[in-house]
Amino acid sequence: MSELDLTLQEGAALHDAGRLEQALALYDAALVRWPEQALLWNNRGNTLLEMAQFEDAAQSYRQALQLMPGLYDAQVALATCLQALGQIDEALATTGMVLEQYPDHAESHWNRALLLLLRGNYPEGWQEYEWRWKKRGFTSPLHRFSQPQWLGEAASDRTILIHAEQGFGDTIQFCRYLPLLCERGFNVLFACHPPLVRLMKTLDRRITVIPLGQPLPLFDCHLPLLSLPLLFATTLETIPAALPYLGPPADRLPFWKSVLPAGNRLRAGICWAGKTYPDPGRTVPASLLGTLADVTGIEFVSLQMGEQYEKLLLPLTDLTMLIRDFGDTAALIAQLDLVITIDTSVAHLAGALGKETWILLPFAPDWRWGLLREDCPWYPGMRLYRQEQRGTWGEVLERVVRALEERLQTPGGY
Repeated sequence: MSELDLTLQEGAALHDAGRLEQALALYDAALVRWPEQALLWNNRGNTLLEMAQFEDAAQSYRQALQLMPGLYDAQVALATCLQALGQIDEALATTGMVLEQYPDHAESHWNRALLLLLRGNYPEGWQEYEWRWKKRGFTSPLHRFSQPQWLGEAASDRTILIHAEQGFGDTIQFCRYLPLLCERGFNVLFACHPPLVRLMKTLDRRITVIPLGQPLPLFDCHLPLLSLPLLFATTLETIPAALPYLGPPADRLPFWKSVLPAGNRLRAGICWAGKTYPDPGRTVPASLLGTLADVTGIEFVSLQMGEQYEKLLLPLTDLTMLIRDFGDTAALIAQLDLVITIDTSVAHLAGALGKETWILLPFAPDWRWGLLREDCPWYPGMRLYRQEQRGTWGEVLERVVRALEERLQTPGGY
């Protein structure tokens, strides 16, 4: 193995171990020796992308592509950088360049799907979204059954299995389609993540809910959950958006009413931190939340799971240690007047419950929140507070403070 190969291997190992600064230093030193090596520039871009240094990452990918135009993965990663920088048209053009040369490049189709959906081009976006199953390292396994996949044909009193995929938020957002299958005459089985089972049983009594991984009853056809918008030909104008479509489990409400009895102050739930992967930008530093404490007359209640309380300067009522699953979270949210949250499963749950919800969005949002608009067609009445500049949460929280003050001054706003 050559010295260059060893360097590439060492850099990749450092990157995979999360030692990103060391990996970047290794690549920078190596490029002094081998400035014409496209793979070094590409790997350097990968590390910078992981560090959310999108401008520098884009420059590295461009240099790699100048040296090796057929390095399609670098082209895909460049499109990801451009999306993060808000350059949506350029990102789409970049994915298109790959697909012109390599029509079956699944990662480019996936990027293109997310970009089209972000722009609101749902008909084409849903078609491209089906490439997710061919994408390397997709977050959910492809379930294979002897029964056929549903392609939109009539129900004929058949039983259909819908299997959840991806994260909790995806399941909460898209389970709204299952009652539509019942209306078409299907007997619906829904296999979902175990922590969601109790909540999903509030969706529609005609639906049989099963934990993923458990033995399945007999069924005639099946479909992954997030393929339903395609088969229902969903556009921005035809999103099934009647709220609420989920509810708190009735047997959980008495307990949560007892531990959080009604008071005489506005009660706002708050969730501020999400998983760093795949989007490290979806976390508001806890130290900034003290801004909200300037608004008097509000009881803030934590909806933040996990240890995210370092440097928190906002007084909170924290009952999260009593939460067993999303049924409990729904019952807790039912005791609140308002939910303020980052883009995480809490946002989708509050929205599906029809609770007044304000979402704090990063500069480059997930596709489902669209571009520019301050509302959300998936959850009518929801308010979106977007970063005006990447990484600047302070001005977002200032807008939330003003909105809270206005909320308190309205009749019935406490």
